[in-house]
Amino acid sequence: MQGQNAAPGPSAGSPAPVASVRIERPPPGLERGRETGPTWLIALFGGIALLVALVFYVRRLRTRPRT
Repeated sequence: MQGQNAAPGPSAGSPAPVASVRIERPPPGLERGRETGPTWLIALFGGIALLVALVFYVRRLRTRPRT
């Protein structure tokens, strides 16, 4: 019964082939995904979303009948 470390095959003297596949990575930060944009634009959208949520909750608290 032969194990994994049996007699070397015909290619034992040649080195392993070097991989020539280039790995492409996405750009760092917020410029990922289908729609990319600068950092200031992402911050602007976030600020607008927070402002809309704040206005929504303030109006909801003012119009709620008090018991």
